[in-house]
Amino acid sequence: MALKRTSLPRTAEAVALAELRDAIVRGDLPPGTPIRQTTAAQELGLSVIPVREALKTLAGEGIVRYVPQRGYTVTELTPQSVDGIFRIRELLETEAEANASERLRPEDVVTMRAALEAQRAAVRGADAQAAIATNKQFHFALLDRCDNEWLLKFIRQLWEALEPHRALAYRRAAAAGDAARGEAVLREHEGIVTAFEAGDVPLALRLLAEHRTEGRADFHRLLSVDGAAG
Repeated sequence: MALKRTSLPRTAEAVALAELRDAIVRGDLPPGTPIRQTTAAQELGLSVIPVREALKTLAGEGIVRYVPQRGYTVTELTPQSVDGIFRIRELLETEAEANASERLRPEDVVTMRAALEAQRAAVRGADAQAAIATNKQFHFALLDRCDNEWLLKFIRQLWEALEPHRALAYRRAAAAGDAARGEAVLREHEGIVTAFEAGDVPLALRLLAEHRTEGRADFHRLLSVDGAAG
């Protein structure tokens, strides 16, 4: 375990949820890691009850998995689950992006551009946590303009389920000195934001769909590495 209490939300459960989520996304608790409730509670200076409730929330989001008699572990992906997540993302995000693009303001496109430049610095500086955060900022600068809050809720849940694995992919690429995919993502994002800047919404939406396809391929490559390593 590698938890640390870095913030003070209003409730003990909110503390536990924020810190567990951050530790998983940072990669301090990689996929497959068991999470012992008593150990986590001790490290966070909390009782077991808020930690248990936080783990139930994370299990509902698909970030951790509960097995009777064995407890909680950080979720490991399978090729089938990757395909399932990306199929649902395709359905939901296609609608959300089309909806949001009708409401996209010039300042939102400026936000996308700023997120891309911050992501560029993070990728080239091998800062995995910042690269993940700015990647999400880029996409949600558009998605947050969607006026269907339920659609956005489910999209966010799917993104959260993939974050630990995205962090693992960034760290492995950085350790191997492989900047190719990071640079490819930057190029894809550049094409998307440039299309929005030019007012070419159909092109931007097509590039977003292609970007999702490449993202699914990335996760399959990550799983193939896991399989080879195992």
